[in-house]
Amino acid sequence: MEDHIPSQGWESFITLCTTLSSKEEFDLVFDLFLTIEEKNLLASRALIIKELLEEKLPQREIAKIHHVSIAQITRGSNALKRMDLATKKFLKNSLLNWWR
Repeated sequence: MEDHIPSQGWESFITLCTTLSSKEEFDLVFDLFLTIEEKNLLASRALIIKELLEEKLPQREIAKIHHVSIAQITRGSNALKRMDLATKKFLKNSLLNWWR
């Protein structure tokens, strides 16, 4: 499987997302573009990133609590490691405050 994302399609999708102003609009658009499985993967990834940013639990415990594989945790952890500190700080503030 190729890891290439068509840039024009991705940029168009991101631009569309920036025009959305409500949860209902996001739900409608994501229902159109994402399958149930894709939404489940995104939801799991969001929970994994939240847990990793909190830095309270070991990865195996995160996997157990959220019923995900260690490989999913590792991918999330590796993605966070590639981020610059400012972005990681933004995510930490945004995600952790939103979930409280």
